[in-house]
Amino acid sequence: MIENKILKKAEAIPLDWDVKSLGNIAEIIMGQSPSSSSYNDEGVGKLLIQGNADIDNRKTSPRTWTSEITKQCNVGDIIMTVRAPVGAIAKSLHDACIGRGVCAIRSEDVNMEFLYQFLINYESSWKSLEQGSTFTAVNGRDIRGIKVNLPAKSEQKKIAEILSTVDEKIEVIEEKIAKTQELKKGLMQQLLTRGIGHTEFKDSPLGTIPFDWEVKELNEVSDITRLAGYEYSEYWKEDPDGKIMTLRGFNIGKNKLILKDIVRISEELSQKLIRSRLFKGDVVFPCVGTIGNAVVIEEDDKFHINQNIAKISPHQTLNSYYLSQYLTSDLCRNEINRFNATTSQPNVLVGSLRKFRIPVPKSIEEQKLIAGIFTEVDEKIGILEQKKNAYSELKMGLMQQLLTGKIRVTNRLLKEAIA
Repeated sequence: MIENKILKKAEAIPLDWDVKSLGNIAEIIMGQSPSSSSYNDEGVGKLLIQGNADIDNRKTSPRTWTSEITKQCNVGDIIMTVRAPVGAIAKSLHDACIGRGVCAIRSEDVNMEFLYQFLINYESSWKSLEQGSTFTAVNGRDIRGIKVNLPAKSEQKKIAEILSTVDEKIEVIEEKIAKTQELKKGLMQQLLTRGIGHTEFKDSPLGTIPFDWEVKELNEVSDITRLAGYEYSEYWKEDPDGKIMTLRGFNIGKNKLILKDIVRISEELSQKLIRSRLFKGDVVFPCVGTIGNAVVIEEDDKFHINQNIAKISPHQTLNSYYLSQYLTSDLCRNEINRFNATTSQPNVLVGSLRKFRIPVPKSIEEQKLIAGIFTEVDEKIGILEQKKNAYSELKMGLMQQLLTGKIRVTNRLLKEAIA
């Protein structure tokens, strides 16, 4: 089913493949920005694709219109960002105007899906094309000079079919993830304000809540602290062989730990800074940047907070998992917005965090039930994300093999591999 052939030594591709410059096989249309005075939201003129912000999940997603038509792309063109950030590849879903932040690529000489997949695989090389230190960009000459590995058109089609099939599987999973996340969002709005099985309600600072619930400030139902600046400057010392993992903002997801790029410290230092040591049942919450994530610590003697992370230790009247779920909700986002005055680098002071309002069910059992429902949905999302990651890894491997001819395809091609 898979046929290996001798590769060209110089280009590391099969002998019957060719290598051509992108400019020799495709038309490159460099964007030109219309005047900002032509922008409108009334649908006058054409949609405008300006840069990375107009690309969503590798598809064009323009946000505005322009009445001043400059350079244009067609449905089916490949869009590439040419100004910082450089190299994002997308399919054009629109006949649109393109600004100077992008270029459009189209060809009748090669299979467009094959070319799209090839350029995605080329993304790791975009940095070599960038010019400038503070503002990166690539020019049309360098884009036209990109070398493309070209099998026969029939083989291009087969390769494209395989890779696009994997893309379709990933897209289906992404849609399921999005729907499940939307389901959870609705459940959170319902359960964090209406609870389970209540028939009597009352007004509160957070809106209508069950009659026997209370709205508390976070400092009334938990103890909150963080690593002090002087502790970090005077005592902090990383230890690659240390027993204790320290958590930074990017290590804290929505009700899950992301244990990558971990900084460690010694057990002795963690004990010395005991106030910021983490214990089972504590909740960690980033105070800078990735505000809105939170997770419950489930093990003793393993973790410590690093800078800009709050440690929240719930009292007996507050369930840790209920708290963690609340901290990731839209209800809590309103509290974050009350105290965060900047959008460039969001931050919440510990003093402000202590004043966050939280709806507290009187019954710990009800808190556990609510948290359990959210956790079950999180687990479903986690399973879907694992499937997506598996297909993404499969595709990465297939791209590296198929787009260089290291494995060759026949008419019965690889359907078992991607089933």
